[in-house]
Amino acid sequence: MAEIPVEKKSGGKGWLWLILLLLIVAAIAWWLLEEAAEGDLDDDEVAIERTKPVMTDTDTDTAQMAGAGAMTIAAITADPSAFYGREGFSGTVTVGGPLTDRGFWIENDGARMFAIVIDQPRERPVDINVGATLDITGGTVRNPGEIEDLTGDALDQDTIDAMEGQQAVLVVSESDIDISDEA
Repeated sequence: MAEIPVEKKSGGKGWLWLILLLLIVAAIAWWLLEEAAEGDLDDDEVAIERTKPVMTDTDTDTAQMAGAGAMTIAAITADPSAFYGREGFSGTVTVGGPLTDRGFWIENDGARMFAIVIDQPRERPVDINVGATLDITGGTVRNPGEIEDLTGDALDQDTIDAMEGQQAVLVVSESDIDISDEA
């Protein structure tokens, strides 16, 4: 009789290595997609996003009483303290006089309020004149008695005098102001 050598196959577990390799590839792909989904946020922006305060029922009630979504000059001047610290003012306003180095009066539908520009150097500074129409797409309502920590140079005396007697002022960055109609 002829001898036929019989050898036992070693391994037989090649499929196990294939599954392990696929899991590693999937984990790397998931990690890369997660990084891409976060975009270009730096560490400060991520920290801010994670520490954003949660609104309570009391905060919601206060926002509703303050006319949440209706952040107009008239609403702000009617109840200034309800709007202190609120960000996101936006609207089309007319510039009234007199102007100061860092401030100007904004008017809309018969209501008038003082606005202060955050002194952040731009390539081309905004040239605001009396009678101009501005589109403001950001700004924070502040208590004039608590404005000491603005970016840039100290407020000039004319700006301080203009704020005197006001219940609220709008603090707005130059980058949030677009002149739609120059005077």
